[in-house]
Amino acid sequence: MDNSTSRSSLHEPPRTTLTQHILSQRGLRFNERLASLLTQIGVAAKMISSQVRRAGIIEVWGETGDVNVQGEDVQKLDMIANETFVQVLKRSGCVVALASEEEEDWISVEGEENGYFVAFDPLDGSSNIEVSTSIGTIFGIYYCSTRPKTEADLLRPGREMVGAGYVIYGSSTVFVYADATRVDCFTLDPTYGEFLLSRPQLTFPAALTTISVNEYNQPYWPQWMCQAIDRLKERNRDKRVLTGRHIGSLVADFHRNLIKGGVYYYPVDRNNKRGKLRLIYECNPLAFIARAAGGLDTWGAGSVLDLTPDELHQRTGFYVGVRDGVELIERYFNEETSNGE
Repeated sequence: MDNSTSRSSLHEPPRTTLTQHILSQRGLRFNERLASLLTQIGVAAKMISSQVRRAGIIEVWGETGDVNVQGEDVQKLDMIANETFVQVLKRSGCVVALASEEEEDWISVEGEENGYFVAFDPLDGSSNIEVSTSIGTIFGIYYCSTRPKTEADLLRPGREMVGAGYVIYGSSTVFVYADATRVDCFTLDPTYGEFLLSRPQLTFPAALTTISVNEYNQPYWPQWMCQAIDRLKERNRDKRVLTGRHIGSLVADFHRNLIKGGVYYYPVDRNNKRGKLRLIYECNPLAFIARAAGGLDTWGAGSVLDLTPDELHQRTGFYVGVRDGVELIERYFNEETSNGE
Protein backbone atom coordinates (compact mmCIF):
# COMPACT_ATOMS: atom_id res chain seq x y z
CA MET A 1 0.00 0.00 0.00
CA ASP A 2 1.19 3.52 -0.82
CA ASN A 3 2.42 5.16 2.42
CA SER A 4 0.75 8.49 1.64
CA THR A 5 -2.58 6.71 1.06
CA SER A 6 -2.17 4.82 4.33
CA ARG A 7 -1.40 7.99 6.30
CA SER A 8 -4.31 9.82 4.64
CA SER A 9 -6.78 7.08 5.56
CA LEU A 10 -5.68 7.27 9.20
CA HIS A 11 -6.75 10.92 9.36
CA GLU A 12 -10.13 10.51 7.64
CA PRO A 13 -13.00 11.44 9.98
CA PRO A 14 -15.12 8.42 10.96
CA ARG A 15 -18.22 7.98 8.83
CA THR A 16 -21.70 8.02 10.33
CA THR A 17 -23.13 4.54 10.95
CA LEU A 18 -26.70 3.60 10.04
CA THR A 19 -27.66 3.48 13.72
CA GLN A 20 -26.07 6.87 14.44
CA HIS A 21 -27.80 8.41 11.43
CA ILE A 22 -31.20 7.06 12.45
CA LEU A 23 -30.76 8.27 16.04
CA SER A 24 -29.68 11.72 14.83
CA GLN A 25 -32.87 11.97 12.77
CA ARG A 26 -35.17 10.72 15.54
CA GLY A 27 -37.95 13.22 16.11
CA LEU A 28 -37.31 14.75 12.66
CA ARG A 29 -37.77 11.82 10.29
CA PHE A 30 -38.19 8.84 12.60
CA ASN A 31 -40.11 8.17 15.78
CA GLU A 32 -38.57 5.76 18.27
CA ARG A 33 -40.32 2.63 16.96
CA LEU A 34 -39.58 3.35 13.30
CA ALA A 35 -35.95 4.03 14.22
CA SER A 36 -35.81 0.68 15.98
CA LEU A 37 -37.45 -1.09 13.02
CA LEU A 38 -34.93 0.32 10.53
CA THR A 39 -32.07 -0.74 12.78
CA GLN A 40 -33.48 -4.29 12.84
CA ILE A 41 -33.85 -4.34 9.06
CA GLY A 42 -30.17 -3.43 8.94
CA VAL A 43 -29.40 -6.41 11.19
CA ALA A 44 -31.37 -8.76 8.90
CA ALA A 45 -29.54 -7.33 5.87
CA LYS A 46 -26.14 -8.09 7.41
CA MET A 47 -27.21 -11.65 8.18
CA ILE A 48 -28.46 -12.20 4.61
CA SER A 49 -25.33 -10.57 3.17
CA SER A 50 -23.17 -13.05 5.06
CA GLN A 51 -25.15 -15.99 3.63
CA VAL A 52 -25.02 -14.59 0.08
CA ARG A 53 -21.24 -14.13 0.20
CA ARG A 54 -20.73 -17.70 1.46
CA ALA A 55 -23.33 -19.29 -0.83
CA GLY A 56 -20.89 -21.18 -3.03
CA ILE A 57 -18.76 -22.34 -0.12
CA ILE A 58 -21.55 -23.67 2.08
CA GLU A 59 -23.58 -24.90 -0.93
CA VAL A 60 -26.77 -22.94 -0.38
CA TRP A 61 -27.36 -22.06 -4.00
CA GLY A 62 -29.62 -23.98 -6.34
CA GLU A 63 -33.30 -24.83 -6.01
CA THR A 64 -35.12 -26.33 -3.03
CA GLY A 65 -37.53 -28.27 -5.26
CA ASP A 66 -40.48 -26.17 -4.06
CA VAL A 67 -42.55 -23.68 -6.05
CA ASN A 68 -43.66 -20.39 -4.44
CA VAL A 69 -47.04 -18.66 -4.71
CA GLN A 70 -45.79 -16.85 -7.82
CA GLY A 71 -45.28 -20.18 -9.62
CA GLU A 72 -41.50 -19.75 -9.49
CA ASP A 73 -38.89 -22.30 -8.40
CA VAL A 74 -37.70 -21.46 -4.88
CA GLN A 75 -33.95 -21.00 -4.53
CA LYS A 76 -32.27 -22.13 -1.31
CA LEU A 77 -31.15 -18.57 -0.61
CA ASP A 78 -34.71 -17.34 -1.20
CA MET A 79 -35.82 -19.54 1.68
CA ILE A 80 -32.94 -18.50 3.94
CA ALA A 81 -33.42 -14.76 3.24
CA ASN A 82 -37.17 -15.00 3.78
CA GLU A 83 -36.83 -16.84 7.09
CA THR A 84 -34.14 -14.42 8.28
CA PHE A 85 -36.24 -11.35 7.52
CA VAL A 86 -39.36 -12.82 9.11
CA GLN A 87 -37.67 -13.95 12.31
CA VAL A 88 -35.69 -10.74 12.88
CA LEU A 89 -38.72 -8.49 12.32
CA LYS A 90 -41.04 -10.66 14.41
CA ARG A 91 -38.70 -10.14 17.37
CA SER A 92 -38.29 -6.40 16.76
CA GLY A 93 -41.30 -5.37 18.85
CA CYS A 94 -42.25 -2.90 16.11
CA VAL A 95 -44.39 -4.83 13.62
CA VAL A 96 -47.94 -6.14 13.66
CA ALA A 97 -47.93 -7.77 10.23
CA LEU A 98 -45.57 -9.00 7.52
CA ALA A 99 -46.14 -9.97 3.90
CA SER A 100 -43.49 -11.67 1.79
CA GLU A 101 -43.34 -12.37 -1.91
CA GLU A 102 -42.36 -15.93 -0.94
CA GLU A 103 -45.39 -16.54 1.31
CA GLU A 104 -48.92 -17.20 0.10
CA ASP A 105 -50.54 -15.58 3.14
CA TRP A 106 -49.67 -12.61 5.33
CA ILE A 107 -48.13 -13.12 8.76
CA SER A 108 -49.76 -11.70 11.89
CA VAL A 109 -47.24 -10.77 14.59
CA GLU A 110 -48.49 -11.13 18.16
CA GLY A 111 -47.67 -8.83 21.05
CA GLU A 112 -48.38 -5.34 19.67
CA GLU A 113 -51.76 -3.68 19.19
CA ASN A 114 -50.38 -1.11 16.76
CA GLY A 115 -47.18 -0.75 14.84
CA TYR A 116 -45.84 -1.35 11.35
CA PHE A 117 -46.74 -3.57 8.43
CA VAL A 118 -43.70 -4.50 6.34
CA ALA A 119 -44.11 -5.89 2.81
CA PHE A 120 -40.94 -7.29 1.29
CA ASP A 121 -39.24 -9.29 -1.43
CA PRO A 122 -36.55 -11.11 0.56
CA LEU A 123 -34.26 -11.83 -2.40
CA ASP A 124 -35.04 -10.09 -5.68
CA GLY A 125 -33.17 -11.44 -8.71
CA SER A 126 -32.49 -14.80 -7.08
CA SER A 127 -32.21 -16.53 -10.46
CA ASN A 128 -28.84 -14.75 -10.70
CA ILE A 129 -27.44 -16.29 -7.50
CA GLU A 130 -25.39 -19.01 -9.15
CA VAL A 131 -23.67 -16.55 -11.52
CA SER A 132 -22.72 -14.12 -8.72
CA THR A 133 -24.69 -11.18 -10.13
CA SER A 134 -26.04 -8.51 -7.76
CA ILE A 135 -29.29 -9.41 -6.01
CA GLY A 136 -31.17 -7.68 -3.22
CA THR A 137 -33.95 -7.23 -0.68
CA ILE A 138 -36.79 -4.71 -1.23
CA PHE A 139 -39.15 -3.50 1.51
CA GLY A 140 -41.98 -1.05 2.12
CA ILE A 141 -43.23 0.11 5.53
CA TYR A 142 -46.80 1.11 6.44
CA TYR A 143 -48.11 2.27 9.81
CA CYS A 144 -51.11 0.44 11.32
CA SER A 145 -52.99 2.29 14.06
CA THR A 146 -54.80 -0.94 14.92
CA ARG A 147 -53.92 -4.59 14.49
CA PRO A 148 -54.84 -5.92 11.00
CA LYS A 149 -57.45 -8.66 11.16
CA THR A 150 -57.73 -9.74 7.51
CA GLU A 151 -55.77 -9.46 4.27
CA ALA A 152 -58.12 -6.66 3.22
CA ASP A 153 -56.67 -4.49 6.01
CA LEU A 154 -53.28 -4.68 4.26
CA LEU A 155 -54.44 -3.84 0.73
CA ARG A 156 -53.43 -0.20 0.87
CA PRO A 157 -52.11 2.18 -1.80
CA GLY A 158 -48.37 2.76 -1.81
CA ARG A 159 -48.94 6.43 -1.02
CA GLU A 160 -49.63 5.31 2.54
CA MET A 161 -46.10 4.03 3.08
CA VAL A 162 -44.05 5.88 5.68
CA GLY A 163 -40.78 4.58 4.28
CA ALA A 164 -39.21 2.15 1.84
CA GLY A 165 -35.81 0.80 1.00
CA TYR A 166 -33.67 -1.93 -0.46
CA VAL A 167 -30.40 -3.73 0.12
CA ILE A 168 -28.00 -4.70 -2.68
CA TYR A 169 -25.75 -7.74 -2.24
CA GLY A 170 -23.05 -7.26 -4.85
CA SER A 171 -19.43 -6.09 -5.00
CA SER A 172 -20.39 -4.36 -1.76
CA THR A 173 -23.51 -4.54 0.39
CA VAL A 174 -25.54 -1.33 0.12
CA PHE A 175 -28.55 -0.25 2.20
CA VAL A 176 -30.79 2.46 0.72
CA TYR A 177 -33.63 4.01 2.71
CA ALA A 178 -36.16 6.72 1.83
CA ASP A 179 -38.88 8.67 3.53
CA ALA A 180 -41.17 10.88 1.45
CA THR A 181 -38.56 13.59 0.83
CA ARG A 182 -35.07 12.11 1.17
CA VAL A 183 -32.99 9.09 0.16
CA ASP A 184 -29.84 8.01 2.00
CA CYS A 185 -27.38 5.29 1.01
CA PHE A 186 -25.15 3.27 3.35
CA THR A 187 -22.37 0.79 2.53
CA LEU A 188 -21.47 -2.16 4.74
CA ASP A 189 -17.88 -2.01 5.99
CA PRO A 190 -16.98 -5.68 6.51
CA THR A 191 -14.08 -4.70 8.78
CA TYR A 192 -16.39 -3.18 11.39
CA GLY A 193 -19.62 -4.95 10.48
CA GLU A 194 -21.45 -1.63 10.24
CA PHE A 195 -23.38 0.18 7.52
CA LEU A 196 -21.68 3.56 6.97
CA LEU A 197 -23.30 6.58 5.33
CA SER A 198 -21.80 6.76 1.83
CA ARG A 199 -24.25 8.76 -0.32
CA PRO A 200 -26.42 11.15 1.73
CA GLN A 201 -29.48 12.75 0.13
CA LEU A 202 -29.18 10.74 -3.06
CA THR A 203 -31.02 12.02 -6.15
CA PHE A 204 -31.41 10.93 -9.77
CA PRO A 205 -29.17 12.72 -12.28
CA ALA A 206 -31.17 15.10 -14.48
CA ALA A 207 -29.99 13.57 -17.76
CA LEU A 208 -31.24 10.23 -19.05
CA THR A 209 -28.28 8.02 -20.07
CA THR A 210 -29.39 4.40 -19.60
CA ILE A 211 -32.38 2.26 -20.63
CA SER A 212 -32.99 -0.99 -18.74
CA VAL A 213 -35.38 -3.22 -20.65
CA ASN A 214 -35.29 -6.77 -22.01
CA GLU A 215 -35.58 -6.09 -25.74
CA TYR A 216 -35.93 -9.80 -26.48
CA ASN A 217 -39.48 -9.50 -25.16
CA GLN A 218 -40.25 -7.01 -27.95
CA PRO A 219 -42.26 -9.51 -30.06
CA TYR A 220 -44.80 -9.62 -27.20
CA TRP A 221 -44.94 -5.86 -26.50
CA PRO A 222 -47.87 -3.63 -27.44
CA GLN A 223 -47.16 -1.43 -30.47
CA TRP A 224 -46.89 1.77 -28.45
CA MET A 225 -44.01 0.31 -26.40
CA CYS A 226 -42.08 -0.57 -29.54
CA GLN A 227 -42.61 2.97 -30.83
CA ALA A 228 -41.40 4.49 -27.56
CA ILE A 229 -38.17 2.47 -27.64
CA ASP A 230 -37.60 3.40 -31.29
CA ARG A 231 -38.02 7.08 -30.39
CA LEU A 232 -35.39 6.75 -27.66
CA LYS A 233 -32.98 5.07 -30.08
CA GLU A 234 -33.34 8.03 -32.45
CA ARG A 235 -31.56 10.17 -29.86
CA ASN A 236 -28.37 8.31 -30.80
CA ARG A 237 -28.61 9.25 -34.48
CA ASP A 238 -25.82 11.85 -34.43
CA LYS A 239 -24.05 10.98 -31.20
CA ARG A 240 -24.53 8.19 -28.68
CA VAL A 241 -26.21 9.67 -25.64
CA LEU A 242 -28.13 6.57 -24.51
CA THR A 243 -27.01 3.04 -23.80
CA GLY A 244 -28.75 -0.15 -22.73
CA ARG A 245 -28.03 -2.02 -19.48
CA HIS A 246 -30.22 -4.87 -18.24
CA ILE A 247 -29.04 -7.14 -15.43
CA GLY A 248 -32.27 -9.05 -14.94
CA SER A 249 -32.36 -8.17 -11.25
CA LEU A 250 -34.86 -5.32 -10.74
CA VAL A 251 -33.25 -3.94 -7.60
CA ALA A 252 -29.77 -3.96 -9.15
CA ASP A 253 -31.01 -2.28 -12.34
CA PHE A 254 -32.86 0.32 -10.27
CA HIS A 255 -29.80 1.09 -8.13
CA ARG A 256 -27.53 1.55 -11.14
CA ASN A 257 -30.10 3.83 -12.76
CA LEU A 258 -30.42 5.87 -9.55
CA ILE A 259 -26.65 6.43 -9.52
CA LYS A 260 -26.04 6.80 -13.27
CA GLY A 261 -29.30 8.27 -14.56
CA GLY A 262 -31.52 5.64 -16.14
CA VAL A 263 -35.01 4.19 -16.46
CA TYR A 264 -36.32 0.68 -15.99
CA TYR A 265 -39.18 -0.64 -18.16
CA TYR A 266 -41.26 -3.80 -17.76
CA PRO A 267 -44.52 -3.43 -19.73
CA VAL A 268 -47.64 -5.52 -19.70
CA ASP A 269 -47.36 -7.77 -22.76
CA ARG A 270 -48.89 -10.83 -24.43
CA ASN A 271 -47.07 -13.20 -22.08
CA ASN A 272 -47.80 -11.18 -18.93
CA LYS A 273 -51.26 -9.73 -19.42
CA ARG A 274 -51.37 -8.22 -15.90
CA GLY A 275 -47.68 -7.44 -15.76
CA LYS A 276 -44.74 -9.38 -14.38
CA LEU A 277 -43.63 -7.39 -11.33
CA ARG A 278 -45.35 -7.47 -7.94
CA LEU A 279 -47.08 -4.22 -6.99
CA ILE A 280 -46.75 -4.42 -3.20
CA TYR A 281 -43.38 -6.13 -2.83
CA GLU A 282 -41.36 -4.57 -5.67
CA CYS A 283 -43.03 -1.69 -7.49
CA ASN A 284 -44.46 0.35 -4.61
CA PRO A 285 -41.22 0.56 -2.60
CA LEU A 286 -39.09 1.44 -5.64
CA ALA A 287 -41.64 3.99 -6.89
CA PHE A 288 -41.63 5.60 -3.42
CA ILE A 289 -37.82 5.79 -3.44
CA ALA A 290 -37.72 7.09 -7.01
CA ARG A 291 -40.05 9.98 -6.27
CA ALA A 292 -38.18 10.88 -3.09
CA ALA A 293 -35.02 11.00 -5.23
CA GLY A 294 -36.53 13.34 -7.83
CA GLY A 295 -37.53 10.66 -10.33
CA LEU A 296 -40.90 9.34 -11.49
CA ASP A 297 -42.80 6.10 -11.88
CA THR A 298 -45.87 5.01 -13.80
CA TRP A 299 -47.90 1.95 -14.69
CA GLY A 300 -48.79 3.76 -17.90
CA ALA A 301 -51.41 6.31 -16.89
CA GLY A 302 -50.37 7.23 -13.36
CA SER A 303 -48.18 6.28 -10.44
CA VAL A 304 -48.37 2.73 -9.10
CA LEU A 305 -48.51 4.39 -5.67
CA ASP A 306 -52.11 5.41 -6.40
CA LEU A 307 -53.28 1.85 -7.12
CA THR A 308 -55.28 0.09 -4.42
CA PRO A 309 -54.31 -3.61 -4.63
CA ASP A 310 -56.95 -6.30 -5.09
CA GLU A 311 -54.65 -8.94 -3.59
CA LEU A 312 -51.24 -9.14 -1.92
CA HIS A 313 -49.56 -10.72 -4.94
CA GLN A 314 -51.03 -8.40 -7.58
CA ARG A 315 -48.84 -7.67 -10.59
CA THR A 316 -48.52 -4.58 -12.78
CA GLY A 317 -46.65 -3.01 -15.64
CA PHE A 318 -43.91 -0.75 -14.27
CA TYR A 319 -41.70 2.06 -15.53
CA VAL A 320 -39.42 3.95 -13.14
CA GLY A 321 -36.41 6.26 -13.12
CA VAL A 322 -35.33 9.59 -14.58
CA ARG A 323 -38.33 11.84 -15.24
CA ASP A 324 -37.66 12.25 -18.96
CA GLY A 325 -37.76 8.50 -19.63
CA VAL A 326 -40.93 7.94 -17.59
CA GLU A 327 -42.80 10.91 -19.09
CA LEU A 328 -42.04 9.62 -22.59
CA ILE A 329 -43.63 6.26 -21.73
CA GLU A 330 -46.76 7.94 -20.37
CA ARG A 331 -47.14 10.00 -23.56
CA TYR A 332 -47.02 6.94 -25.80
CA PHE A 333 -49.23 4.89 -23.48
CA ASN A 334 -51.87 7.61 -23.29
CA GLU A 335 -51.82 8.26 -27.06
CA GLU A 336 -52.43 4.60 -27.82
CA THR A 337 -55.05 4.26 -25.10
CA SER A 338 -56.98 7.26 -26.43
CA ASN A 339 -56.81 5.65 -29.90
CA GLY A 340 -58.37 2.49 -28.49
CA GLU A 341 -55.47 0.02 -28.49
